[in-house]
Amino acid sequence: MSDVIPAPHASSKSFVGGASAPTVEATHSQPIPPRSEPVPTPDFSALHTFMRETTDARGYLGAVTLILRDGRIVDFRSYGQRDLARHEPMRKDAIFRIYSMSKTVASAAVMLLVEQGRVRLDDPVSRYLPELAQRQVMTAGDDDAPTLRPAASEITVRHLLTHTAGFAAGLKGDDAAMAAMQRDDPHGASDLRGFVERLSRAPLAADPGTRFGYDGAAIEVLARMVEVVSAQPFDAFLRERIFQPLGMRDTGFSVPAAQRGRVVDITTIGDDGRLRIADGPSAREPGAALNAYPSGAGGLYSTACDYARFAQMLFDGGVIAGRLGDGACDDGLSADGRALKDGRRGEWTRRSEDAQSSGDSQPPTHSQPSFPRTRKSSDFRAVTSKPLDSRVRGNDGVKERRNPMPPNKQPHLLQTETVALMLSNQLTMLDPPVHQYSRNEGFGFGGSVVIDIGRDGQPGSLGRFGWPGAASTTYAIDPAQHRVAIALLQHLPRSEIKADLPRISRDFYRLVDEAMNPRGTSNAKATP
Repeated sequence: MSDVIPAPHASSKSFVGGASAPTVEATHSQPIPPRSEPVPTPDFSALHTFMRETTDARGYLGAVTLILRDGRIVDFRSYGQRDLARHEPMRKDAIFRIYSMSKTVASAAVMLLVEQGRVRLDDPVSRYLPELAQRQVMTAGDDDAPTLRPAASEITVRHLLTHTAGFAAGLKGDDAAMAAMQRDDPHGASDLRGFVERLSRAPLAADPGTRFGYDGAAIEVLARMVEVVSAQPFDAFLRERIFQPLGMRDTGFSVPAAQRGRVVDITTIGDDGRLRIADGPSAREPGAALNAYPSGAGGLYSTACDYARFAQMLFDGGVIAGRLGDGACDDGLSADGRALKDGRRGEWTRRSEDAQSSGDSQPPTHSQPSFPRTRKSSDFRAVTSKPLDSRVRGNDGVKERRNPMPPNKQPHLLQTETVALMLSNQLTMLDPPVHQYSRNEGFGFGGSVVIDIGRDGQPGSLGRFGWPGAASTTYAIDPAQHRVAIALLQHLPRSEIKADLPRISRDFYRLVDEAMNPRGTSNAKATP
């Protein structure tokens, strides 16, 4: 798996929950069936040795790894220390900056709105954010004297989800467009509305839908779209629609003071070749917000347990997981929360507006959430003071679709068909249909997907989906192997420093594969 990372393929431009949805072609279109034969007991001793060596006095400060098979934790370990002084042992409940692993969560948020019929994948994003209409592509010149032409097509929601919107992304030929974007500094905005306003002034580097260019801008635009369509701050939407239902009590855009002792120090390599605390507000003040706005592209803090619940939901085709089989992850669930997640509460609509209109209370969730529950914003006081018009609600006035769950069934966060799209390669318009970091990985919604295991000695299986974070975190959902694997470390690499710590994700996934396929059934090749 690449260290920057991928999902099975949906060949049609399906609209989940749309008036007419073409047939979805995907390898993970249904929940994974139970195994028909006994599974050998995994031997993780080689993985444990590797992780201990990785976090010794010369290596990373510490790490947490968590492996699930068939929805149950089979290995969960912490290694090394939490702090640069190497005085505090790493804990299983340590809080990490997960950076780009936030993108999968943000993509799931968008798909919740797609399911409701409030957003369509092939809608132009200008339908919700008019400032992004009629984009221009820079073809020559520089920031002072650019040569521009109209883009061949509008940017769609699908383009944003797949990093094919044409934004400058550091690719060959992007220099002038990148300079124009940096001049307006969208990342310096104080909120997501300001981010989009600043971004709208910069030209595109390519026509939408013609190339993959990995960047954070696309996901920040989607986060703002979620705010506009839902009339909620993005962080509130995630909390109410994803974190609370899944019991992700330690996931958010900042960490409250009482919990900041659990945040892992983030390191980098200094020019002298020694570990030091990285730059940035969250490095100097662990737990502080990573951005001035709630960044769907890279702003979340989380834990191994929390992200395991999210990843397992995707593995299970949208079903909210019950107990994962380890007290470190399960003991924090209230009795009502366990009942909800074990499917004993009957129907749960997932929609806070349903409860508000009916007078019902919210479904029970994790007790005593550690992250803030409210965020005031004058932007949203204005938005919520009047109803959204039919354009913002989308689909020409079509009412939001509601799909009540049959009684006595496990609750779903997302529909199975929705998850199938997320975990499917969406780059079929490109030749080859892969992302810029790998020859054997395509890209779904929020992560990459292995489409060829014959190259690069790729650990894992066809259809394996996942993505890493910039500070050495990574996860992978492997449907063929019935497992989810997560490794959380906290180090920002510097590629220009030869003495930097080695990347570990490829060896991590190889050792997980070998541990869970002890009879020579692994399809992974040893790392050179």
